[in-house]
This record gives sequence, C-alpha cells and structure tokens, in this order.
Amino acid sequence: MKDLSHYGPALCVKFYNDYVLAGYGPFIHVYDYHSATLINKCRLFHYNKVHGLSLSSEGKILAYGARSVTIVELEDVLKKESLVDFERINSDWITGATFSFDNLQIYLLTCYNKVLICDLNCEVLFRKSLGGERSILYSGIIKVFGPDKVYVNAGTVMGGVIIWDLFSETKIHNLLGHEGSIFYVNLSNNGRYVASCSDDRSIRLWDSETGKQLSVGWSHTARIWNLMFFDNDSKLISVSEDCTCRVWNIIESRENVAELSISNVYEVHLIKSIWGVDVKDDEMIAVTSGNDGRLKLIDLLQLKRHGDEETSFSLDDIAKQCGDIFEKNESIKGFQWFSFGVIAITSLGKILKYSDVTKQWKLLLTNEKFNSYPITNGIQTQNIAVFSNYKSDILLIKFSKDSADIIETEEFHLDELSKTNNCLVTEYDDDSFLLTLQSPNPREKFVCLEISLQNLKIKSKHCFNKPENFSSSCLTSFRNHILVGSRFSTLVIYNLLDESEEPFIIRRLSPGDTTTSIEFVEDKDNSAVFSVTNRDGYYVFIELTKNSLEEGPYRLSYKVLHSNKMMKGFLEGAFFNSKGEYITYGFKSSLFYLYNETNCYELASEVCGGSHRLWNLAKITDGHVLMYIKASRFHLRKIYNSIVPETLENGVHGREIRDISICPVSNTNTNDNFKDGHIFCTASEDTTIKLGYFNNRTGKVQNFWTQRKHVSGLQRCQFINHKLMISSSAREELFLWELNDKYNKRPYMTIRQALPVSTNNPDLRIMDFDVKFISQSGDFLLVTVYSDSTIKIWHYRENQNKFDLIMQGRYKTCCLFNVVFIALKEELLVVISPTDGHLVVYNITEYVPFSVDPISGDLVDHKLDPTISNLPAPVAQLPVHQSGIKSLDYVANATRTSATILTGGDDNGLGLSNLKLDDSNKVTLKTSDFIAAAASSTITSGMLINGGKEVITTSVDQVIRAWEITAGKLSLVDKKRTTVADTGSLDIISNDEDADSEKTLLIGGVGLSIWKK
Repeated sequence: MKDLSHYGPALCVKFYNDYVLAGYGPFIHVYDYHSATLINKCRLFHYNKVHGLSLSSEGKILAYGARSVTIVELEDVLKKESLVDFERINSDWITGATFSFDNLQIYLLTCYNKVLICDLNCEVLFRKSLGGERSILYSGIIKVFGPDKVYVNAGTVMGGVIIWDLFSETKIHNLLGHEGSIFYVNLSNNGRYVASCSDDRSIRLWDSETGKQLSVGWSHTARIWNLMFFDNDSKLISVSEDCTCRVWNIIESRENVAELSISNVYEVHLIKSIWGVDVKDDEMIAVTSGNDGRLKLIDLLQLKRHGDEETSFSLDDIAKQCGDIFEKNESIKGFQWFSFGVIAITSLGKILKYSDVTKQWKLLLTNEKFNSYPITNGIQTQNIAVFSNYKSDILLIKFSKDSADIIETEEFHLDELSKTNNCLVTEYDDDSFLLTLQSPNPREKFVCLEISLQNLKIKSKHCFNKPENFSSSCLTSFRNHILVGSRFSTLVIYNLLDESEEPFIIRRLSPGDTTTSIEFVEDKDNSAVFSVTNRDGYYVFIELTKNSLEEGPYRLSYKVLHSNKMMKGFLEGAFFNSKGEYITYGFKSSLFYLYNETNCYELASEVCGGSHRLWNLAKITDGHVLMYIKASRFHLRKIYNSIVPETLENGVHGREIRDISICPVSNTNTNDNFKDGHIFCTASEDTTIKLGYFNNRTGKVQNFWTQRKHVSGLQRCQFINHKLMISSSAREELFLWELNDKYNKRPYMTIRQALPVSTNNPDLRIMDFDVKFISQSGDFLLVTVYSDSTIKIWHYRENQNKFDLIMQGRYKTCCLFNVVFIALKEELLVVISPTDGHLVVYNITEYVPFSVDPISGDLVDHKLDPTISNLPAPVAQLPVHQSGIKSLDYVANATRTSATILTGGDDNGLGLSNLKLDDSNKVTLKTSDFIAAAASSTITSGMLINGGKEVITTSVDQVIRAWEITAGKLSLVDKKRTTVADTGSLDIISNDEDADSEKTLLIGGVGLSIWKK
C-alpha cells in the first residue's frame, strides 16, 4: 500500500524567499506561491505532525511536532521524498523552537517551561529553566535579539504569560489578565510590545518594558490560536477558531500608550479553526493554514495596492467639476460602468460622465423626460447606455471606446404600453441587442425590441402575452429565445421567431422569491445548461432541451440538474470565472460580498448601506467594480483580482469526514468527462456533502460543489448506482440525490426525493441503509436502521418518485450501526449489527411483494399491492463482538448459497462469519474466525475486496491494515500508518474491471488520504 496524496489539517506555515512551507501532517509541503505550484512533498517525521517551523538565514529548516524535532536543509526538502532519518525524539512535548543568533545552535522550549540548548545534531548541550516555576505551558516562543539577549515568552495553562531571560534564568514579567489558557504569545521585533491571545477570545497588548497592559482587542467570536506582528511592528494579524483572519492596527497616541484597533476581517477557512499564519512584509501578503487543509493567500493591501480601489463623491463634488449647480434634493438615480468610466443620471434628468482616466466628471446633456425615477441599463461591451422612464420613453447613447465622443443617440416612445415599470437589456448577436419593457398593467403585452448595435435603430419589435403574476427581474438570450426571470422563482421563455407561441413557463424553481440572474453555462447536443439565482439565497442549474416533434417544429422541456442554498444572506447573481469556479455575490445585512462558492471562501466585501440601496456591479479587465450610493455619496470600489493565487491548497471539510463514496463507472454509458479518475462524495460532521473528483494517477482532488441540504452532521453517504446517491443524518433525514455527469465542464447533483419522517419534530438518527434494485427498472427496496433500534423497509417507485413504507419493526432498545440486504437462493435476508455485538438476521422474503432471482440476486416485481407489515422475528443471532459492531461488509459466493460477513468492532476485534442456507433454506450463521486485537483501537471500516479474498480495515489508531482470507481464516499481510486522525471511513475502487488489479483507496477522518494498493 502506498500513500498517493493527503488533505488534512495544516498546523503551521512560513514564507521563505519565493516559497511557502507548510506543515501538512508529518510532511512539509513546499510551494512556489506566485504560481501555486507544489514543488515537493517531503516526509519529516515517522508519525507525529509538524506543529511548527523555524528557518535560518542559511537555508536550514527546524521543524518540531509533539516530541519530534529535526533540522534539515531546504535544498533537501525541495528534492527528496523523505528525511525521516534526521528525526530526533525528545523526552518532553515541544511548544516552541528557534535557531540561535549565530545559527549554530537551536533552542527548544518544552511544555514544562524548560529550554534545551542543542547543537545542530539535536544533541542537548545545556538545560535552562526558571527556578520556582512549575507551570505547564500551552504555547510559547523564544525570541532571539542577540548572542546574549534571548527571551522566553511562555503561555501557561492557568498562570498567564511568563517572560524570562534564557541565560540569566530570571523572570522579567508575569503578565496576568487573560481568563483561561494562553494559546499564543509573541514579542515584537523591536522588543517594545508583547501580544497574547487566549481562551477568553481577547488579544492583549502589553508593554514589554513595564509589563503594563496597554490594550485589549475584542473582535474574534471564538478562541484565538495564533498571532504575529508585522509591518514594522505597527500591525498585528490573528487567526482563530472562528475561521477568520483579522488585522489590527497598533495606534500609539502618546509615549507608552498604545491601542489595538480592528482594521480588516477576512473569512478564509471552513467551519473550524485556522492554526497557522505568516506575513511576507515586503509584499504585504499573508498566508494561513487551517483545519480544513486549506492554504490561503491574502492580499493585505487589497484596498490600496493599485491606488484607485476606493473613490467617492458627493453631489457637491460632482457639481464643482461639472461647473453646474444641482437643485435642492436632486440625487443620482442610476449609473452604469463602461470601458472609459461611469455614465450616471440624476433625478432631474442630467446625464453625467465620469472618466476613469482623468478622474473628472462632466455634464453631457439634460433631458427632463427622464426625471423622477429613470431606469438605467447598458451594454457594457459596446459602450451603449440605455435610459427609460415610466412613460415608456427610451434614450439610447453610444460612446466611443475612449468616451471622447458620443457616436450615436436615439430617442423613441413606445405606444404599446401605457406605463413602464421595468426595462431590461441583454446582448443578442453580433449586430444587435435586446431591450424588454414591462407595464404594471397585467393585460398589456411584454415588449421586446431588437436594436442595432451600430445605429441604435429598432430592427424588430415583439409583443408577448404575460403570464399571471409576472414581474420581470432579469434577462438573458440564447439562440432565438429570451429567458426572463420573475418573482415567485419563475422563469419564462419566449420564442423570438413566433410571438403567437405560448411562453414556456417554469414555476417554483426554488423555495425563494425573486429571480436575480440567469446565465448560460454550457450546452451539448440539443440541451443547454443555465445558472439561475434567487434573492433568498437559492441557486439552481437547469437543463433546457429542444425535443423534436413529428407534427410540429419542437417543444421545450426542462430538468433541474443542481440545486443548493447559500448561507450568506441575499443572493444577487452568480457567474463562472476563468478557472471554472462559481462566483456568487449579494448582500448580508449592509455588507456586499463576492464569494467563491466552489471552494467556499470570501473574495471581497464592502459595507454599503441598508436594504433600499442603489448599486451596480460590473466587470473590468482585471476584476470587478462595485458602484453604490451610501449617505448621499456615490462610491466606486474596484475589486481587483489578487496579485497572487487565492489558494495553494483548497483543502476539504472543516470537520471530520464521516463517510466516503466513489461513484461506480457505468458499463452502459462510459463517462469520457473525467478520464483519469472518479467522481466521489464525502459526508461530513459539518453537515455538508462535497461532490468532487480525484485523479487516479496523482491523487489530486478537485471539489465541484458543497451541498448544504442536511441540517445535522452526516452519518452515511453511498452511491447506489452510477446516477443515484443516498445520504442520511440525524432528524431522520435521508435524501436521494441524482448525479448528472454528461456535460464536459463539471458534474451536477440535485435532490430527487426525501424519505418521509415519523413525527413533525423528528430526533432519531438514520444510522445506515442499504438498497436492492428491482430487475429491469429504477425501483428499489430501501432498508433503514435508526438509533432507537427501529428497522424500516421502503419501496421506491421511480415513475412516481415516491417512498412507500412496506415493513417496520424494532430489534431491542439499542442503537443499530449497520444494515445490509443479502440475497441467497430465493431468499431475501436483512442483516443488522447493533451495539450489543450480535449479528442479527431477518428473513423477509414472505413479507415483501417481490421474489428473488436466484442467479442474479435481483428482485423480481410481481405487481402486487404492498401492505405495511410488521418485521418478522430474527431467524439467526450470533454474538461476534463484546460491544458495538462499527463496520459490516459481505460477499456472496458464486452459487449464492452462502455469504462471508466481515465485522469490525468497538472491542478492536475483527470477525469473519459465514451465513449459509441449507437445502431446506434454513439460515445458519457461524463465526469462522475472530481476531481479538486486530487493531489497538476501534475498527471503524472494513471492506472485502478481490471477491472476498482480501480485506482492508481502518481504525481509530490511524493504521490501515490489509488482510488475506485463506480457508476462512484471516492473516495480516500489510499495515501502514495514515496521517488522517479519527480514521473512520473507507471506500475502494478497482482501476479496471479485473478484480485482482490495482485498487485506489479513499480514507477519511479529520482529512482525506488517497492510497494505492
């Protein structure tokens, strides 16, 4: 067995020249942070994780973690796979380490507040300690100011911050004020300040000379794990359990008086804990590492790097530049961004231009028809501004590329509408754009104009019937159709080639209200995919298909491919960036956000006023520009693309992965989209399911979607065929998901159905499930087991998309961990594994309206009407383990007369049992082998592979074991340690159809590892 790749908690991170070095389990990863290239992955320790790094000016790396310490050359780390031979084991836990002033020695701070002075071979030369102190340290650093000036900054568990001189072994200060353990302490490079962070969620700034507390910083909402000074000790950066990175200004009002002021907040990691942080001062870039395995780069000069990120004007400022005086109560009512700058209109019809080059405003013209409430739109790529009013007047202005000239203007009135309450525009083809107008009168038509991009003349006019409760909110065109979003999560599609054709209407696409954006994504054959967002946070991907008909030209049909909900407030729109990542934007309270939904981190945010805000977001060459009115000022905020990659590693879940399932490759429909690997799902304690893909050869993982339908920590997820997946959790949640992977850019996944619950306020956890398909159909039997010992069997009907309960019962009163269907001969058996250590078998053949095909083991439907029956008594019970059975797997023999059952338990045991049917179809169940100490802790997963000849097990002791089965007996053939803590889930897939071929293993826990066997 060989470890291919690992994703998990990254505990420390450091910049060094053009590199970022990260402690990733027992490995150190080296990246070129300018290109996000992983240069090398080098193993430093046998088992312990790398907790901290220190670098010398001569290119040596000092790494430590738990009791392990090593000194290696950067050159070796860049080239070699393993340097574990240099690892040394200390007698005590190491909380901090650094090089001496001359780089010829190292200082190791232990958890007992003792410092070991060692040579470069890690041999102890001297031991230093503080007499009379018996504190246990939670954290600590050693700060070297000179050959004889070295200070120890010790963060104790209960006794505050102790600062002492290393060589004189005297206490300088004991800084008291925090409530709880000190998680990190740092001393500024100029020696003036000490900063500490704690259990109490505060950062405290101290005067290192006097020991006086100067300031307390409150902002983090959870424990703070790390902090450091930067920018000539004028700022602090801190990271926390709340998954934010925060920047603080140290404001010196007068001598010996300083105050901490929060400057910026960056939401950069998932769910729980950022552990490491470092800053590259000369470029003002920070890097963070977290529990989710992400390595995130942050531009600390996001608002200053280009110099024009933030601009704002009052109406008086604009009036001075225009040489014009605005009327009292006159205000800006609309604006649009173009290649040269901004075109804006006031409430009295004054049209203004702001040049992004000269930074000057200019009054272009005044048109009193467009006073009061004008609507402003534009075709940004063509520099065409569009103004409309409630009287159905339209004004079009086309500008030159440099905006020096107005090339064309066109003004017209629309007689078809008595009033206009909305105007929308979209690009159509190379020669024209579309403009739609809507009247508040439900009996009047919905008008669509095709307008020339060159002379702004109307080329054609289309008048469509409006559906009931129609209120247009967004617009896009595709081929000869327009797609119009409306309230009540409705989408209306009109055919521009036939006004008389009834519109195709899709109602209640999601539970939300107003549709905020429609974007074309990709197409294949006669189908096209569109992204549709909803203001209430929902986004849906729909597939529109043209179906040819013999009696007519065609008809449209639609299918929901993907659905999800954002957890960020109001969703105003979404698009895919150049990397294929889904970017969403909207408002959470008064905060505008730009969010990477694919990888789950915030790109930018801006405070911009309350709910009735006037705003617009536009694309620019290297980013976006946000325009908004706040407190009667017009604001321009440019959001540039980061000068460095956003991430070096995207990571996985922020909390423990509870289950993993690899999508089986379809035999009937070979999938050419992801040739080098497999689509897979992970279900996590953080309540989310991630749909991703891993490369068979490199082990590289790419995440596509993070599904948030579940409201509690996941228990199970399992692909039941190449298109369907089931997930379960607490509150009796069980969802049937449908996967669509026919498109080239990404797979999609949406919920097909949810299992009915037993009460209005369910509190049971669905611990496990299994399915048995009915031959030649998409119907299947589903068995679910619950935490209160309940067993339920359901019939899923594909054509009705419905779960019907057909059997239920209860084992005893203990929790049921696992369940499987086993079909032997013509009998259908249910096998459960409860917490009492027994294997329990039920024969339900007579109680379900199906028979078993003895050759294939599939169910045969006899079209009988099912009735709800009680679960029969068990036909066999066998005590295998002393306590709960955590894993259960089986393989039936070729003749389907017996099955080998593998069990792993809380008692660290591994059991092999034989389930057999005799000639009279009586069930016998016997243990063929049992290894009492198969692991040193709970066996959490076990799988039979190669037709039941081999076994792979995972256990909480972080060891992956491979076993062989010979004549019904288990023998250990290989074992390897994984760096995934709380190892709990496993899935295996063959890389081709040969059973004995190379296998890929996915191992989950606090992190994810991919192995080859």
